[in-house]
Amino acid sequence: MHTIKTFMKAAIVLAVLGGAAAFVIANYEWVFAKKVKGTVIAVERVTSPTAILGSRPTDAQMYSYSVLIQGDDGVLYTSSSEDRQWQVVKKGYCIDTLLYRYPPWHLDKANTYFNARVEQIRICPGQTTLPDANPAAETVPAASPLPAPTPPPHP
Repeated sequence: MHTIKTFMKAAIVLAVLGGAAAFVIANYEWVFAKKVKGTVIAVERVTSPTAILGSRPTDAQMYSYSVLIQGDDGVLYTSSSEDRQWQVVKKGYCIDTLLYRYPPWHLDKANTYFNARVEQIRICPGQTTLPDANPAAETVPAASPLPAPTPPPHP
């Protein structure tokens, strides 16, 4: 009788451990996802708008972005994404994002990130305005004020 109870306990423990391992393997990307808080360094559309107009694009092609974030820990994180929210994210925004990790059995992409999800976008501390969405405006120097007119000399 004692051996049957021991066997049943061992079978239950093995079933629970097997179920947990199956869950982790099936959901590896989510289980080992990384939350990153930091500043957006670059957001680039993967497929150019002209390529989209010339063919019948899929949603993945239309809304694919490549993202570079400098985390608060100083590390640069890169990821791809099909999250449409990246279209409004600009360089200089502070962001909280969730980066999904490719599993190690995808040998060509192991331990890299994909499917970056925007959790929160905000103005970085110390900034009072939104980062400029027009990159051409960043290269134009600010106009200097005109000098005050000098009065004519008295005769």
